[in-house]
Order: sequence, then structure tokens, then C-alpha cells
Amino acid sequence: MKVVALVSGGKDSIYSMMKCVSYGHEIVCLATLQPPHANEEVDSFMFQSIGTHIVEHIATCMDVPWVSHTLEGKSVSTEMGYDTTEGDEVEDLLLLLQQVQQKFPDVDAVSSGAIFSNYQRTRVEHVCARLNLTSLAYLWRRDQADLMHEMIEHDVHSILVKVASMGLSPKKHLGKSLADMHSTFLDLHDKYQFHICGEGGEYETLTLDCPLYKKRLVIDQAHIHVHSDDMFAPVGLYCIDAVHLEDKHGVGRPADTGVARSSLPPAFLASTHPPRSTPCPTIKSHRFRDQVVVSGLASSTSALSLSDKVLDVFRQLEHALALHAMHLKDVVFVHAYVKDMATFRDVNAAFAANFPTMPPSRSCVQVHLADDVVLDCWASRAKRELLHVRSISEWAPTCIGPYSQANQLHSSLIVVAGQIPLVPATMALSAVPNDLSLCVANVLAVLEAFESNLRHIVITLVYKATEPSGHAEYDAVRSMLAGNLHRRDEFEAEGDSDESDDEVDKVDAKLTLSRVSPICVVTVPALPKGAPVEVEAVAMAHKALRLFDPKGYHQRDDQGGHSDWTIVPRMLCMGFVYGPVGDDVGWDVRRHVMRVLEYANMAWHSILHMRVHYTGATAPRLATCDVPITFVPVEHIAAPSSSPPPTLAIQVTAYNGELMETDLWLAKQI
Repeated sequence: MKVVALVSGGKDSIYSMMKCVSYGHEIVCLATLQPPHANEEVDSFMFQSIGTHIVEHIATCMDVPWVSHTLEGKSVSTEMGYDTTEGDEVEDLLLLLQQVQQKFPDVDAVSSGAIFSNYQRTRVEHVCARLNLTSLAYLWRRDQADLMHEMIEHDVHSILVKVASMGLSPKKHLGKSLADMHSTFLDLHDKYQFHICGEGGEYETLTLDCPLYKKRLVIDQAHIHVHSDDMFAPVGLYCIDAVHLEDKHGVGRPADTGVARSSLPPAFLASTHPPRSTPCPTIKSHRFRDQVVVSGLASSTSALSLSDKVLDVFRQLEHALALHAMHLKDVVFVHAYVKDMATFRDVNAAFAANFPTMPPSRSCVQVHLADDVVLDCWASRAKRELLHVRSISEWAPTCIGPYSQANQLHSSLIVVAGQIPLVPATMALSAVPNDLSLCVANVLAVLEAFESNLRHIVITLVYKATEPSGHAEYDAVRSMLAGNLHRRDEFEAEGDSDESDDEVDKVDAKLTLSRVSPICVVTVPALPKGAPVEVEAVAMAHKALRLFDPKGYHQRDDQGGHSDWTIVPRMLCMGFVYGPVGDDVGWDVRRHVMRVLEYANMAWHSILHMRVHYTGATAPRLATCDVPITFVPVEHIAAPSSSPPPTLAIQVTAYNGELMETDLWLAKQI
């Protein structure tokens, strides 16, 4: 892509440019929002101002054009999300990029140096969406210690031009390089949880040289201005008054980042199998406390065009939610089943039209249906947190549609959108056949953004679009979850202690969940982008896992049915029920599930939904299971301890989020 780089002169925006070049993009120009006067420090939530008057010289060093605009707006809208706001500094960014488009109409992407600031990233993405540009944020959610080491190793010569933190002194540290300060940053991190890359505003930098520069910057004159002589965290600026450019011996390019290049495989050929006998979808909704699930959403008439059929489905959803005084904005997860993956574009268009902000997470697969599109939807009135990253980065894939990577409900439960093996930085499918490990790595990246990880997963559903291979995928997923057992993230150390036998037992119990949480693998005709595999997971936030200590549970009955579950008594019961298809399966399933619910101390009406995967020619009858049900015809089912493989796998979701959130509050965890 042809890229305009948003550059303040600091290390992050410069290194993000280096990443762009390493991934084959072309830097067309640099763009900067400047304060009205040089060396002026302005109060901005979004933009670095100190040192930005030097960016013109950086553009000269790189031999590329430079576009600038004066920063006139203020931080008017300070909510995490952003809508167009008159007088806000984000509107200055819009004007800057409009200037770029006028001068360089072939520019189609914007590079920024966001690492952990959702505030900054979402605003850049908002402006990019308005101008039909792609946001590139290759540093997003990188580990700060690793990133700092990488910058220094890749010859990014940046100096401190602002300090504002305990442990940093204007007179001692301003003007020092990253290499000079590296050990100090690590020491301050250990002592005070100092952000190594300055993400907490501890310091700002100016980059004098890097492999992209054809000349280097040399400072001729500078002075230190102490902005605040605070006893604990003095604030000082390194004001650069004069510079000159110096020739370099040889011109470099950024070193190879080691990110694998991959190419898209041929699209998976559409199946020619006739539609399976699936019950005519009937809209059914169920409300339990602050949650509603709607199933059986399909077009009400075959006379409509494909796009109109999809829109018709959304109108039905809107009506069904209204019966429970809910709205489309309350939807947190959508399962979309399509007869032909060619429908994917129309589904995306409908999502964009109906979920303009705070979109739900989503999974989309192709199955043998009589209808073009069937949806089931989970909605909640609860306060939720969502992750909707639209920038291309090295962190995790940007969503290939207008939906969120994940939604967190009741500060407890995280529902992750289906993850296919996309290489995040290139958004191309992995060159490794059936790259299940990349799917799981993408799930992990999303979960860690919510202070969760693979050890917190309570249920996993894997879709395959290739020939079934027995238990191979099931065993592989279990191995990956178990292989992640003893890795500890920083957030897991908070509130945890290994000082007593009781605490050790609790840690062991948490690790055990990864060995027993329910996993099911089903084979379907096709997945988005021709992907060979997709992984869908539900996990608990760490504070919920630590407090509630979920357990694995296995149930077997005398009629050949068996099931695997994750249970938190009174609050959560999620699992897969396996068994043969038969005329009385409805009674069998209800009786089987009731026994599990009794063990979990939960009532039948706490079941939100059942999703019935079946391999037979005819769908099972589940007349006695009076909850929303989605019938999903699949090619093959792989499950533990099943030989021959089961013909039926029913995913059951029972969840009392209000109670879970209340107990978290009583325990002072939220």
C-alpha cells in the first residue's frame, strides 16, 4: 500500500514507518499536526507536540514530502469512543489527511505509532474510516520491553525531549538516547511499574537517525526548560533551537522483522452437496435476567434479492429484540450460517448498516442450508467492554468485517470472534497448511487485551473446512491449551500468592481447567477467505477466574450420551453434549442436561441457547427442549472418547452474568 506516516518525530511513529517498509509498503509522505509555535508544549490527549518542528527536517532526511497542519482544536470529546465533534483536535487530523489526499490521491493507508492507547487508536481509525483509508498500527499491543530492545537493536537513535516521571530528572536525562536510558527504564519499571516505552506519558523522544534516513540529524543548539519542578516527578522539555543534516555512509533499510510472509491459498471450492434436511427456522427468543438470545432468524420470503434477504433477517432481529425492550446496539455475538460463502459480502454490508458503533463479535461459516442465511444472536443489557481494532498490526488480525474481536460481559465472560489463521501484519492466510496454532495464537492475543489468556478458556469450538482427520485437531487444541499452562502474564501476579498450601491448590485448580475445558471440532464446507480452520472461544476474565475457580465436569448416561462441561456453581454451565440421533433424543438431551444443571445448582430457564451440530441426513427432534435452538448440519464431529465419532454435538450455554457481576462487586474486584 501507499502510506502517509503520521510522524511526531518520536521513536514510535518512526519505528512504525520502518515496520511498514519491512512489510512491503511505500512511504509516500510524512504528515504532522504542529502547535502554533515551535518548541511549544500543548495540552493534547492525542498528539506529541514537543519536537514536531523538526519533522520537516526528518522528511528531508528521508527524501519524502512533508505535509503539516496547525493544531487548533482541543480534547473536547474525551470518551473512549469518538463521534464527530466540532472543535476537537481529531477534526484537525481529518483536515491534515484531507490535505494529504488532495496532494497525493494514491495514498490508501495511514501509519501511526499507537502501542497501548485505545484512545489514540480509535480516533485514528475513526478518521481513516471517514476518508476510506486503512489504518496501519504495527506496534499495537507489543510487549514494551521487547519493543524497546528491538528499536535499539534496529538502530533507532532517539533522544529524550520530555521527561515527566518519578525517577527521571530534566537536567540529568534530557538529551540522552534510548540506548543510554535502557537500563534505567528497566530499573524504574521494576520499582514503580514505569512504562518502558513511555506509554504512561513518562517521557517523549525525537529520532535523530534510523535506517530509513538518508541523512542524520545533528543538534547544533538546544536548551532545557523546566516546566514543573515537582519534588517527585519534575517535568522538563529539551527545546531544540538549531539542527543540521549530516551525510551518512551508505543508506540502510529496516532490518527484517522476522515476520513470516504468506500467500493466500486457492479459495475453497463451493460444495455441490444438496441442502440437508434442516427444520424450517422458526424465530424463538428467550430472556434470562439481563440477557436475550434469538434463534431461527432467516429470510421470510424467497422472492427477495440476496442483499434484501440479509436485510430482512436484520429487521426480524430488530423486531424480536424490541419484544424484550432491547435494541441492535445490545447484541454482543452473532453466529451467521450461510448456504454459500459468496453471501459473505452481503452479510458484511448488513452488519455495517445495522451496527455502526459498538458492533458485536461474530462467527461465520458455510453449511448445507435451505435458506441463504440463518442467524442466532446473543444480546445483553449489561455494561460491556468490546475490542474493535480496525488497524493492521502485528498484534492480532483486524476483523474482516464490521464486527469486534471480542466482547466482555459483566466484567467476567469474554466471547471471542471466530479466528482464522491470518498473519496479523499482512492479513494473508498462513502458508502453513491447516495452521491451527496461528488461530490459537490470535485467540490468545485477543484474550490478553482483556487480562485473560488460554488458561482462562471455558469452552472451544473449532470449525474445519478440510477433510476430517479423526481426533488430530481435538488433540492439537488440547495440547496447545495445556502447553500454555505455566506461562504467567503480569496481571496474574496481582492478588495471587504462593505463600500457602491453599493458594498453591487454587493455582493448580486453575491450571487443571486448561486440561479439561470442553472442546469440539466440526467439519463444514467452507470458511471465510477460504480458510482451512476457525477457532471460536469463550473465556473468563482473570479476576473472575481467580474468585470463582471454575471446574471441569464429565457426565455419561446409560443411553450412550456423554458430555463435557465447565461449571461455576449457580453462575455458569457451558459444554457439549454428544450422542446418536434418534426419535427420542429430545427427551434424552433434556434429561441429560437437567442432571448437569442440578449438579451446577442452576435452573433449566438459565439456559440461553442450544446449538445442535449433527451429521445425519435429518435433524434431530428436540421438542421438549423449549429454549432457542439453532440446527447446524456439519460433515463430521470429533470429540473425546468417541469411537465411532458422534453424530450429534449440542453446545449448551447457561449463564447468570448478573450474579457473577454482583459477587465480583461484593468481593471488591470491580
